[in-house]
Amino acid sequence: MNARLPPHTITKMVDEQAHEFRVATAAYRGPEVFAQEMEQIFYKTWIYLCHESEIAKPGDFKSTQIGTRPVIVTRGREGGIHALLNACTHRGATICREEKGNTRAFVCPYHGWSFRTSGELIGIPDDARYPEGFNKSDKNLKSVPRVAAYGGLVFGSFNPDVEPLETFLGGAKQHIDLWLKRTAGSTYRVATSHKYGFDGNWKFQAENVYDGYHPGFVHRSAFNTVRKFEGSFENRELHAAVRQQGYTRGYPEGHGTLEAGAPLESGGIDPAVRDAYNTQLKTLYGEDGAAEVLTNRQFLIFPNLTIFDFNIRVIQPIAHDRTEVYSYPLMIDGAHDEINANRMLDAQTRVGTAGILSADDIDVFAGGQNALRTEAFEWITLSRGLGKEEVKPDGERVGVYSDEAPQRAFWRKWRALMAAAA
Repeated sequence: MNARLPPHTITKMVDEQAHEFRVATAAYRGPEVFAQEMEQIFYKTWIYLCHESEIAKPGDFKSTQIGTRPVIVTRGREGGIHALLNACTHRGATICREEKGNTRAFVCPYHGWSFRTSGELIGIPDDARYPEGFNKSDKNLKSVPRVAAYGGLVFGSFNPDVEPLETFLGGAKQHIDLWLKRTAGSTYRVATSHKYGFDGNWKFQAENVYDGYHPGFVHRSAFNTVRKFEGSFENRELHAAVRQQGYTRGYPEGHGTLEAGAPLESGGIDPAVRDAYNTQLKTLYGEDGAAEVLTNRQFLIFPNLTIFDFNIRVIQPIAHDRTEVYSYPLMIDGAHDEINANRMLDAQTRVGTAGILSADDIDVFAGGQNALRTEAFEWITLSRGLGKEEVKPDGERVGVYSDEAPQRAFWRKWRALMAAAA
């Protein structure tokens, strides 16, 4: 086991002053920091597990992870949601090797022990060879102590004393509510995920989600391509190096947003279909409410869940220098086929595995990890907009589109959790 870094060492890694906000490059490298992140962040707070549509029917399951711990999320026969450690209580074998599916029971591939989808042990082959008094009652699959859902998003926590989920969501809850309204009274259904990986720290991807400063530089080639297909993306500032319209927000809970201040819809939908969708939103939420719903926003729920207008992205840490990312296109149940086809197209061509944006970002992440191998480079700065942002009474901080307000919120929360008592 890696030695725990003392609180004063962690605290010094995030240096906040009136004129500068710095993060030590040591926070991105080394197994010691990574191990402590797992213990202090991923096993102490709420972590996203799945969308309810992925486990809609009794017996449905999905394999996922909380930190580096393998977990199965299931819909029990009684209809409840369960999160179970994906390890047989006999000899520790991985009991579920499928990414998703439906089953009446999980059967261990090693010695055939079987468990209900709720985790209860129901069968031991040739159990007569076990001694009299052998306790089967404590051989159920180990449950994740806390499971809760909000807006179809299912979270779990290994911390039995974790705060209520809605308290944890804090300022992000209002953005989830707006995101839900995009269904125009229906519900979301996630499609099959895209997956990609990169040789870099997971926090590079987390910081990038609400980074409004980089698109005009990192994605210039992509924007030049988009300009050749006028109408394919609407309301994008393809000619400006730094977008002037829009906002960033950072919350005390560590969450943050990037908001374009306008809809950023992909083109190609029949105008009559789009008008019907927009009219439905106005009927439900009024003129101003519909405009707010359609305003582009993407936000990170600390530490590793990103919600876009058209997809969900999960940032999965593998090691201090290796990360996997799962991107799930979001369909709207009952929506016109053109609406859902357009949502899928956006996920595939823009932020999916083969999209025009993700490859650019991945190259930057890998390059950053390589550069940070040298300990001679001690600090990065996240000071853009510092002292110029609006600070609200509840701690919410609002900056312009290119400010680093959400990144600073992330690191304040990171510092607080990492330095807290074990």
